[in-house]
Amino acid sequence: MKTSFDVIVIGAGVMGASIAAALVESGLDVALMEKGIGGGQGATRDTGGIVRGLELDPALRPLTRRDAHHGRTGIVHALFERSLKQTGVAYIASAEVCGLYLDAVGIEGTQNVELHASVKALDNGRFSAFCKDECLLIERNGGTVDARAAVSDLCRYISEKAIFLDHLAVDRCVELEGYVQVHAGKLRLDATWVVDASGADGPLPRPHGAVHARTIPFTRMGCDHAPSMPIIAHSLNTYLLPLGRNLMQVGGQRRHHAEHASQLNLSVMDNEQDVIERVARLGFGPQHSLAVVTQVAWDAYTDDGRPLIGRSSSGSHVYLATGFCGIGFKMAPSVAELLAFELSGLMAGVQLDADHRSIMKPFCPSRFTEVALS
Repeated sequence: MKTSFDVIVIGAGVMGASIAAALVESGLDVALMEKGIGGGQGATRDTGGIVRGLELDPALRPLTRRDAHHGRTGIVHALFERSLKQTGVAYIASAEVCGLYLDAVGIEGTQNVELHASVKALDNGRFSAFCKDECLLIERNGGTVDARAAVSDLCRYISEKAIFLDHLAVDRCVELEGYVQVHAGKLRLDATWVVDASGADGPLPRPHGAVHARTIPFTRMGCDHAPSMPIIAHSLNTYLLPLGRNLMQVGGQRRHHAEHASQLNLSVMDNEQDVIERVARLGFGPQHSLAVVTQVAWDAYTDDGRPLIGRSSSGSHVYLATGFCGIGFKMAPSVAELLAFELSGLMAGVQLDADHRSIMKPFCPSRFTEVALS
């Protein structure tokens, strides 16, 4: 069996599978390792995916791009576009919040956005009686993506072109001079670079306090008629994700936090009642909806809301790609492209350009180390 690679990616969730596929496509010798099955853990396994480009944080906007950063889009972008159901995404918010979104996207971005002074334009005015004095933004090219289907396709591509080792947990990594040893049971693999994309459930040490685990509670509800598109309701800090004509998913707010996924309390708590109260305020009262099942997934998050993408420490050969706060599916194509560009350049001894460094700087893991030292 082959034991030496250019890059080993740990974790075959939506982010790890995307990064591995992009690295394979760029011509690197890659192994993807997963302790279970592809897409079988954390946020990728359980949560629905609302793909939207409107971001108030300017640093995150390059990560939600649907076009290419360098050259042309590749296999990851193509597979995600194939699994995208482009329904549009509706934002119900105050005029002030809508204005912030419009300011954030600029003149060019407004070509894909509709602004309405009220919510009457959404689903024949269904929400107008419950969302008075609120405006409506519709992001026309947004929608929902089947993240698990995309991950399955990505893992199949990797299996055909490179090495995909599932049901194999990584125990530890040992950094040596210019390369990394990856230990998994009795197996020892060597790689010039390792990418830790294992979310909140990773085996490798990370900067102290940088990445935490938290639960993602959600309730699937039967309803008289599901919304025609995903809805982000800002005043309620929740979402409605249509799953079918009479089924939708709604996020709960009672979360548990821990340092690692293994320490999380995965009980439902009172999230189902919380969701019932929230959707009632959007017009889905008991006569229009019924809670079917409440589940709890988990994700990796950071205190500043920005992921960690880059070397775990200065001079390290371990890269981090974690802390995506449960929405890595909408960032995966761009993150995969950007990391493949960077690692290919490092393998070839090519200097990274200023634009690339500017995009990646806000996500550097060392920002947490710097805070700790200050």
